[in-house]
Formats: sequence, C-alpha cells, structure tokens
Amino acid sequence: MRVGRIYRFEASHRLHTSALAENENVEVYGKCANEGGHGHNYELVLLFEGEPDPITGMLFDRRKVDRRVQECLISKVDHRHLDDIIDEVTTGENLARVFKNWLDEEFAGGPRLVSVELVETPRNHFVAS
Repeated sequence: MRVGRIYRFEASHRLHTSALAENENVEVYGKCANEGGHGHNYELVLLFEGEPDPITGMLFDRRKVDRRVQECLISKVDHRHLDDIIDEVTTGENLARVFKNWLDEEFAGGPRLVSVELVETPRNHFVAS
C-alpha cells in the first residue's frame, strides 16, 4: 500500500553558483539568477509505503506524520530564503534530494518514505526517491 501526503510552503531563492561568472549564471539560469532572487509557492508530495495496521486500517497516524514533517522540514523553509539554508545551488533537483535526505532521517523508524516530489511550478516537478 502507498499513501501520499501533500504539504505546502512558500520560499524564495536565487539560482547561481560561485563556480560561474555572473554572465554565465545568467546564461545558465536566466531570470532565476536575478540578484534579488524570486519566490515560489511550493508543494511537497510525500509518498509512504507499507502495510496498513489490521486494527485501524491505516498505514500511519496522519497527525503524527504531519507534526514530524512540520518540525523536520516545513518550519525550516517556510517563508525563508532557501539559499540561507541549503549549502548548494537551490535548483528543484537539489532541493528535492536535500528534503528527501532530511525526511529519510526523520522517518528512519517508519513509516517507509518512498519518494519526495517537489512541485515548484505547474511545469516543474522534481522527484527524489
């Protein structure tokens, strides 16, 4: 059985790397390299897997999972500048991987986290599994 949970947060970031000159950053990242940064209304889709409890019929207590996700991730990133938190280029690819790593630690004892999907825009989705 697989169960998904969706969470939302708002955050800003700037796509740039010190490994490139400023004009190269603009060439690679376009308007996302704007010095002032920009923001997104992110969606985070977590997919868990396991066997439902035979008594409750549920894979996990959703309230407990929600609290853990809030404490482990959402409280760290919501209404923040992601470049202040993440030590690498804050592309959707990197964010999905970093968030998956954070959540893997949090859920090491269960339920089993299968994947983290970060929805940055309607056209940009990133999945770390």
